[in-house]
Formats: sequence, C-alpha cells, structure tokens
Amino acid sequence: MTNIDVAFSGGKDSAAMLLRMIELGEKIDNIYFANTGLEYPEQYKYIKKIQSEIKRKITFVQPDTTFWIWFYGKWTRGMYEGEMRGFPRIVTHGFCCRELKVKPMNKIRNTDNTLCLGIASDEGHRVQKEKNLRYPLMEWGWSEDRCTHYLKQRKLENPLYKRLSRTGCWLCPKQSMASLKFLYDEHPRMWNHMKKLEKESPNGFHPSRDLNELENKWKGQCKLNQYFDERDFGWR
Repeated sequence: MTNIDVAFSGGKDSAAMLLRMIELGEKIDNIYFANTGLEYPEQYKYIKKIQSEIKRKITFVQPDTTFWIWFYGKWTRGMYEGEMRGFPRIVTHGFCCRELKVKPMNKIRNTDNTLCLGIASDEGHRVQKEKNLRYPLMEWGWSEDRCTHYLKQRKLENPLYKRLSRTGCWLCPKQSMASLKFLYDEHPRMWNHMKKLEKESPNGFHPSRDLNELENKWKGQCKLNQYFDERDFGWR
C-alpha cells in the first residue's frame, strides 16, 4: 500500500486538493506546510482554519536557514565576491524556493512516500516528471477556476484571494503590483520594513520597481476594492 503525503501551501489549488482528497476518503499520512516565515499573517490564520476544519495536524516544515541570513550574507565567489547579497539581482525563485521550501521538505519527509502536489489541470507546464510525485488535480481535470468554485461552495476560500490572484511571501520581488498595493494598504509596518531592506540592498528591491516611487504614486488613492482583479492593474 502506497503511503501518501500532501504538500499544502495555503493556496487555492493545494487547499482544494487536500480537502477533496479527505472528502474522497483517501488515507493521507502527512500534511506538510513549508514555512518560510515570510507569509502574510492572513495566510497563517487560514492554515489554522483549515487544520481545524479537517481535524488533522498540518506539520510546519522549518528550514535550516532564513531569508535574512541570505540577505545580509556576502557573496563567496564571482564578480560580487565579498559584497552583501541583498535582494536578488535577477528575479527568480532561486534561494527562497530551494533553501526554504524544497530542501526542508525533502529532509523531513520519507521520499519513498508519494507526495501530492496541488497543480491545476490548466497549469500542466509546472508538472515535474519525477518518481513518487502525484498530481490529483490533474487526475480529476480540476482547473484553477474549479478549485476556487469548490472552496467557495464549502465556504473555505482563503481571504487573501479577495485582493490577490496569487499568494506568496510578503517581501518577494516577484510578487505582483496588486500584492505590493495590498501590502501598502493593509500592512504598513511590513511595507516600511521592506522599504528599509530596499535601502540596505546593494541593488534595490527590483530592477524595475522602486518602492518609494510606488508609494508616492499611491498616496491619496483609495484602497483597491476587495474584488479588484490584479490583471487589470497594469503590471504583473
């Protein structure tokens, strides 16, 4: 009999996958959440809500390092050797995904178990053809919209989706403009912390985004309403 683990991020796809698997009576051995320590407060509240709903423990997988160690650390080789790293010069998943999610997950879980990943049927390009990986949403033909509909039916949608179409770390340079506007509107202390980091980083926050410029643009504007679609905002 195959042992099954579930990777749960708090996003709509992995949430729909987890809840539907339980609904179908699948026997899940472990539910893992890779805790970067950088999620929105709303995300942590949502994870606790889901844990209460399913009456199952969600294991928070803690990394051996932190974003801060990387940010304030120095390059050990290459043209920037000896310089502080700061925000990445090329905006990719890089360090955070590898060191704060993938490695800790591989370290804690039994790699002989089948790991279920929440990738919707309309995101097939994200599928990794590796041993012991399973994609239930692909098996069911569930798209992102179907996952959203399912969660709304069960009244278990993540409240972050009222403002965003994607969830993620609050200081990620890859986040959308709508996500940055949400941070500015709802979490001013975190926004100011990110501005501080931008000043300290040798190469700023993002090659094409200056936080002070964005703030000046947004001052005096009303908050995006809760049904705003970030695709209408101009920048992705």
